[in-house]
Amino acid sequence: MVGRVVRLLAGYYFVQVGPALLRCRARGKLRLHVDTPYVGDMVEVTALNEGEGVVEAILPRRNVLERPLVANVSQVVVVAAMASPEPNLILVDRVLVAAKILGLRGVVFFNKTDLCQRGELRGMYEKAGYSVILGSLTCAKVPSELLDLLRGQTSVLAGQSGVGKSSLVRLLCPRSNPPVGEVSAKTHHGRHTTRHVELHYLPDYEAFVADTPGFSRLDLPEELNSLNLAEYFPEMRSARERCRFGGDCRHNGEPGCEVQGGLLPKGAIAWERYKSYLAFLEEVRLQERNRYK
Repeated sequence: MVGRVVRLLAGYYFVQVGPALLRCRARGKLRLHVDTPYVGDMVEVTALNEGEGVVEAILPRRNVLERPLVANVSQVVVVAAMASPEPNLILVDRVLVAAKILGLRGVVFFNKTDLCQRGELRGMYEKAGYSVILGSLTCAKVPSELLDLLRGQTSVLAGQSGVGKSSLVRLLCPRSNPPVGEVSAKTHHGRHTTRHVELHYLPDYEAFVADTPGFSRLDLPEELNSLNLAEYFPEMRSARERCRFGGDCRHNGEPGCEVQGGLLPKGAIAWERYKSYLAFLEEVRLQERNRYK
């Protein structure tokens, strides 16, 4: 049988095989192998009884995310809040850039619209070509548009703490009942509530969703350099051929730059997105300088 590893706990691999969840050990030869199953792996299993089995082999992986450590992901849903905490757009853009490098679809979900309405945020990311969903999980209902995007996918939820990731999982999978965090009244930052990676199975949508530990820092992938960074901002790609220096333009002070002289003034690129680009460009340039010292 073939199933999906959804949880690692105390040396056991919990494998979803259709509607059944098997608690498995790895076959001896697999334990001696350099590679071991990750959450998200497709594996061959042999059932020993109704609730237990043995993992015989790991099937080839489509991809592996290092943070969180999960395999065979198809999309990343970046969860942000309209307020409490304030949306960290730099983090949203970091995750979207990392997702695009990995070949994953990026989706943005702005939660807590009951606290604040900021329509410009939706336009900013839709203009960049991303699917954007607005909603409020306090109404105990997941937006239907988001459910449609989750269908048939293996999705990782990403975003800072306190934005509603665990609340979203609780609504999607009531039986999982993950702890829900509060936002610190003093710092206005969310408290971490998810401390391990687990895939939650949504049988009605043939989908898996992984909640991840909240974080406020994500390293940019090593594949990035100062010349290809703009390729991962979809709204900036069209500028390359029209810039005076073509592919050598870094869109930061060069004469005849289409981004600065055309797309930004026309509103084709949001200033907040461009600020993220400049922050990442400086970070990548620092990495390049350190690499060649």
